[in-house]
Amino acid sequence: MIKKITLIGFLIFVVILSLFVGTANVSVENVLTGDLESLFVFLSSRIPRTITVLLAGAGLALSGMVMQTITQNRFAAPDTVGTVESAKLGMVIAMILLPKLSLRWEMLFTFAFATAGTLLFLFLTSRFPMKKQLLIPLLGIMFGNIVGGFSSFLAFRYDLNQNISAWLQGNFSLIIKGQYELIYLALIIIIALYFFADYLTVARMGEDAAQSLGVSFKWVVTLASLLVSVTVSIILITAGSLPFLGVIVPNIIAMKYGDNIKNTHQKVALTGGFFLLVCDIISRILIAPYEIPVQLILGILAGLIFLRLLFKEVRPT
Repeated sequence: MIKKITLIGFLIFVVILSLFVGTANVSVENVLTGDLESLFVFLSSRIPRTITVLLAGAGLALSGMVMQTITQNRFAAPDTVGTVESAKLGMVIAMILLPKLSLRWEMLFTFAFATAGTLLFLFLTSRFPMKKQLLIPLLGIMFGNIVGGFSSFLAFRYDLNQNISAWLQGNFSLIIKGQYELIYLALIIIIALYFFADYLTVARMGEDAAQSLGVSFKWVVTLASLLVSVTVSIILITAGSLPFLGVIVPNIIAMKYGDNIKNTHQKVALTGGFFLLVCDIISRILIAPYEIPVQLILGILAGLIFLRLLFKEVRPT
């Protein structure tokens, strides 16, 4: 309980820091005294950005935890099983076929393709036994590269490569009021896991064990895939690609608190939001007044942690 309170305390601190760090000079004094320019930046940019970062971090971390549960593999995550690449393909096809679609319809396209790609990958991996932890992410990266290669071909063919690259770059600098509200749909996975956690914990034990306990394993996997797909689609459209977060955060929490999702999903969400917010603050202050895409900072920090997890897995005992 004390550790959870400590984590919440750190989170509150970085939230307050995030609200007052940036190119525009917004201070606590200016906000409290009602300075119009400061209030405008604070309400239209800083608050939406901070909310977006928190929900994106929490959503990706929980998505990774869900994927690791249904695949029974601790290196599975949306960006290592092809979910993100499938969502990108849906976005490219939406831009080609219906270029004037609203963000909500583009999200539906990316959601449909993310779901189809995730279920296809789970179907393919279910055809043969998985003995090694590194096998699923290896196959997922290969699957994602195939899907990503096809989306890159379409983007080049229809002269959309620059648009797609700019759209998918993990960056929160353009988040403003009126263009971020879709991120609130990421709350779906947070709320759903509150009621769905016990079923996922049972599903972690495998199909035979789940059925013996009266739980439909296929139903759990399908619903979990839908939750992950809608979360990834929302975050991809709102903030772009954010690598490795869904892999490292659930592993860090699991190593310390175990695999009971009912007891750990709140910690996973808080840690995911905290970690991404720290990366976002670093991206703003490292070469101020300019910003580095948070995707770069996250890729370096989370990538190093991911490599450590990999080396720990392959180290001989």
